[in-house]
Amino acid sequence: MFPILFLFFVSSDILSQTTPEKKEDKPIEVVGKTESKDTPENFRKNPTGFQTSIDLDQYKSRYTSLPDVLEREAGVRIRRYGGLGSYSTLSLRGTNPNQSRIYIDGVPFNNTQGGEVNLADLPFENLQSVEVYRSGAPVGFTGSVIGGSVNLVTRAPGGPPKTRINLGGGSYNTGKSSIAHSATYGGIGTSLFFLGEKSDQNFPYLNPHGTILVNPLDDTIDRRKNAQYERSSGMVGLDGEIGKTKIKFWNDLNYRMHGIPGAASNQTRQVHRKYLRNTSSLTTNTKGLFGGILQLETRVFGSFSDDNLYDPKSEFSSGTPNSTTNMRQFGGHIIPTFYLLDYFQILRIHAGIEKESFERSRSTVTNIDLKYEPEKFRNYTTLRIEDEIRLFKDKLILTPGIAWENYLDRFQSDEPWYRRENPFASGDKKTAFTNPKAGLLIKIVDNANWGFDIKGNIAKQNRIPSFLELFGEVGTILPNEKLKPEKSHNIDGGAVLRYSQKDLKSQTSVSYFRRRIQDMILFLPNSQFTLRPENVDSAKIDGVEVSQKTEYKRWKLVFDYTYQKAINTSQALYLNGRTLPLRPLHELATTVAYKTDKWELGVEGVYVGAVFKDRTNEYVNYQPSRQIWNFYYTQVLYQKEADAISDGTQDQKKNSGIQELLLSFDFRNLGDKRVEDIVGYPLPGRNWHVTLSGRF
Repeated sequence: MFPILFLFFVSSDILSQTTPEKKEDKPIEVVGKTESKDTPENFRKNPTGFQTSIDLDQYKSRYTSLPDVLEREAGVRIRRYGGLGSYSTLSLRGTNPNQSRIYIDGVPFNNTQGGEVNLADLPFENLQSVEVYRSGAPVGFTGSVIGGSVNLVTRAPGGPPKTRINLGGGSYNTGKSSIAHSATYGGIGTSLFFLGEKSDQNFPYLNPHGTILVNPLDDTIDRRKNAQYERSSGMVGLDGEIGKTKIKFWNDLNYRMHGIPGAASNQTRQVHRKYLRNTSSLTTNTKGLFGGILQLETRVFGSFSDDNLYDPKSEFSSGTPNSTTNMRQFGGHIIPTFYLLDYFQILRIHAGIEKESFERSRSTVTNIDLKYEPEKFRNYTTLRIEDEIRLFKDKLILTPGIAWENYLDRFQSDEPWYRRENPFASGDKKTAFTNPKAGLLIKIVDNANWGFDIKGNIAKQNRIPSFLELFGEVGTILPNEKLKPEKSHNIDGGAVLRYSQKDLKSQTSVSYFRRRIQDMILFLPNSQFTLRPENVDSAKIDGVEVSQKTEYKRWKLVFDYTYQKAINTSQALYLNGRTLPLRPLHELATTVAYKTDKWELGVEGVYVGAVFKDRTNEYVNYQPSRQIWNFYYTQVLYQKEADAISDGTQDQKKNSGIQELLLSFDFRNLGDKRVEDIVGYPLPGRNWHVTLSGRF
């Protein structure tokens, strides 16, 4: 706290000597006078961070997915276990998937069991935008972020009545339909969304039969088995105002049933999973309290998920192969913001409390319960304080901050006392750490047409071990309650150039990032059949990100490039100096598109450099670089301006937008590249999709 309080009082005392008299008619909105009206609210809370907002309206009529959209961003790495609907993970700036955080409107989605998030379990079609934070996370988001964070922003309810219906289909018996409606009824903004989708994903792939180097002559072209999926989802959103307070509620329900295919040379036939999740959130936002000094935000949320695994032929394991897992997560956040404008400061505070539970039972192939794992709990409290100091007429911004995090884990073992390593050990485990940070923003040029900013951030972050790492997995992973949190020292810095005039809009961002990670947790062989997690590795990750987005008249050009060196610095001689697995040296994504009033044509390219798939960088696990080219075309079949109608809250009438009917074609992997992200899990070759989208 001392650095924050020192900067607060010293800067206040010095700068107040030259502060002009306050004008009574000066609006409180002066804090955002240098920001674009389109700047996301969360970006204003993190002015020194390197961050990107992806507007998903550009994909409204196309057949795409969250992994497809995110992999085109600089610094983002997506790893897939197959095609559409397959298990997919996200990592930022060379870190592990469980070192990044994912939120939905600020509601944390990472679970304490495994830590990482399956992108296939997240909503997408009902989102307004996706916010990618490479420099930590803004105030209001909980949890340490060694790698970075992603926030999924739901669509705002309300406005004139609008309805969009999408019907799509394509390769491998894929089909999808969705309907979205929003309007204001009786002063209450309302949004509804429903979706259904299915696909067989039985694409052809090269099967080496486990003899990649020994005998390539036995390679065959086979069809992927047991990769099918079905999903349905729905979301309801409501918002309104009571006095100065805005209230928003949403509920998201997601159900998925899908097969779990094995490795290429050992495919499964009947292993499948049923997943049901329901998440609810209620937020309030009150502005202008105490004469405009205080803005108060609150959030309460709850999430329930049931995860069922079925293995009727014991293809993954024998004995008790089926399992039923229940996870519950609840929390409450309060985020007050003090606009101390006379002292050139904005003070933000976040206090939160969360609780998560995990329980699982195992049964035989005939669903007879034989094994019950005692329920595990994690209680988490956090307090974060961040000061935004604005100097020289907002040309220089400093953001010192600090966060305190406390965890209480509770796990009652069902092992007899005489089998435990410590018979008298408590079932509770407490962990606490402090994460300081500081940011810098210098606005060299800031006017209507030009903007040139220099940014920099430094932070210390920690990741607490997951339940899987602490308490193990019966029969396969041994528990290790002595694990230390992974810790990292993060630094980044760079510049952002913006230009806007008439038909030309351009933004260029160049940044350098550095990660120094210690006590990395890895699963090491303990016997022929079991693994044990240990703090054994450390790593240094250095890289550069370049992002260029330009719109000129009817042309759009997007260019995102990432260069990174992720080196293992473990003390083990056979690992020291090796490249961390699945971290390419170069990644590039580009889009060139041309749009008229009647059609749009675009080409997308993704380049992923060569990677090693193991820690020791063996040649047998070397994956060559790949280039994937996609093509899309959208035709406007019908379009006209909608009639002006009442918005439901006032007598005046507002335009409800455009009525349209669009037909889109997506062709992916035009070169028919046969590649894989994870050893033994191939990705689809050439495939296509078509979508008919109507709005009225």
